[in-house]
Amino acid sequence: MYGSCGIRSALALFVLIGANAWSAGTVFNVLDYGAHNDGSASATEAFRSAIQAAKAAGGGTVYVPAGKYITGPIQLVSNLVLNIEAGAVLQFQATADLPLMKGRAEGTEALTPMPLIGGVNLENVAIVGRGTVITAQGDWQKLSPMGAGRGMWPGILQRLNLKQPVPPEDYQKAAANFRPAFIGTSESKNVLIEGIHILGSPGWTVHILYSEKVVIRDVTIETFEVPGRDGIDIDSCKDVMISNCYLDTGDDSICLKSGKDADGLRVNRPTENVTITNCVVHHGHGAVAIGSETSGGIRNVVASNIVCKGTERGIRIKSTRGRGAAIENLRFENWTMEDVPEAIHVNSYYSILPQEPVSERTPIFRDIAISGMIIKNSHVIANIEGLPEMPISGLRISDVVAYGRNGLRAYNTSALEPHKVQINVTRGPAFLIRDSKDLELDDVTTRQPVEGSPVIRLDHCPGAILRGSRAFAGTGTFLSVSPGELHGLGLEGNLLGGARKASEESSTDFWGISAAASTSVPPANPAPPAKKK
Repeated sequence: MYGSCGIRSALALFVLIGANAWSAGTVFNVLDYGAHNDGSASATEAFRSAIQAAKAAGGGTVYVPAGKYITGPIQLVSNLVLNIEAGAVLQFQATADLPLMKGRAEGTEALTPMPLIGGVNLENVAIVGRGTVITAQGDWQKLSPMGAGRGMWPGILQRLNLKQPVPPEDYQKAAANFRPAFIGTSESKNVLIEGIHILGSPGWTVHILYSEKVVIRDVTIETFEVPGRDGIDIDSCKDVMISNCYLDTGDDSICLKSGKDADGLRVNRPTENVTITNCVVHHGHGAVAIGSETSGGIRNVVASNIVCKGTERGIRIKSTRGRGAAIENLRFENWTMEDVPEAIHVNSYYSILPQEPVSERTPIFRDIAISGMIIKNSHVIANIEGLPEMPISGLRISDVVAYGRNGLRAYNTSALEPHKVQINVTRGPAFLIRDSKDLELDDVTTRQPVEGSPVIRLDHCPGAILRGSRAFAGTGTFLSVSPGELHGLGLEGNLLGGARKASEESSTDFWGISAAASTSVPPANPAPPAKKK
């Protein structure tokens, strides 16, 4: 029985991530190494002994039968399946004695505590369960691995950004700032995480760093009660598949990162070739977040078949001046979002910094496709904010039906293309766009016109094209532009007879700032309401 479980896990690893075939080998049952499955004593040493026995054998399956286990950190080795049976519960106790490893803390290389399950320089490893519950107990907020140095980290970041050397002992002291990931790998290859249910986490729940050929599937993460707990963080990795997961988190749910500011530019390792599919997201700051740590670049990402309910943001793409690199070749398709305050968020102002000349520090957003969206009861349907010196380029939004308070707001874009987009709001224009070039709106409309507001308002969008769009009965003004700008637009094949006025030039300020003003700083977009805990 035990051997067949291990073999099935190994076969799943081969099929899913194309690993070179390695045998699941001998099965090492933790009960044979002194573990108690009634929670009466610590099983830490039993896990360690079983894993070392598997390592000595050249690989194998460490099998955890049903029961309750109290344990400390579980450090994995290569060519290992950690097979946790249905009915098993692993409880990890808070500890200040975790060993340190070279890792990354919020985008900057640092000494960090070892994860509760995981390791460094691993190859061919699997953590598999069948609904297995693992949980972190105790108050991790009060514990620190070094017990000192909580004020060191800001100074280290400042020196790194000034490209000044940092003494190694400062990294040792600063490690007190960081809590471990629940599950984590670094510099690893061929990793499978499957079928586990995580309740609570000391830090980021699953943090995969500098790794490749990673599969995460059928995982449930519930960490909503404690803020700052991301669900799954993919950090400077490539060839990653995430599927069939449920996430309810206190921060971003699935987040792709690649380093921060000067240190991230120095490391220069992208996150690339990532698929995310068939996931349900409840609470969280963003269902699928790209950034804000983007200094190594993020590219070639597909996120499809996602359901969001009560998430603060759905699609969340974020960076800021100083991060640099490109976020590019992204596709989001087939999503439903309900009670999501800000459904689509593409923003170069994660922090407000003064404008500077274009350089390696300038973030680039380009070639992003968002399609097949149903959005209901949002505060803001879409908030798109590029930089004056680096507009968001090649963003296409298509096949969207949305209901909410405020519509699509975009500024500083290039080649923005809403196609077949219906936005129904209770205030302001459905489409509010400014300082954008090569704008093309095709088959855009609202079925719920707002009295006193146009359906579309454009400010400083020379050469914009509006085609194939329709004004429904009850529409006041369909298209409004700044004075003197109507003659520069292309209007093709629109059915605007349902509007009292098809188009107009008006000086009305719909942004809360003058329509003639520069947009070197972001407009005063309404923020989503605070999430109630």
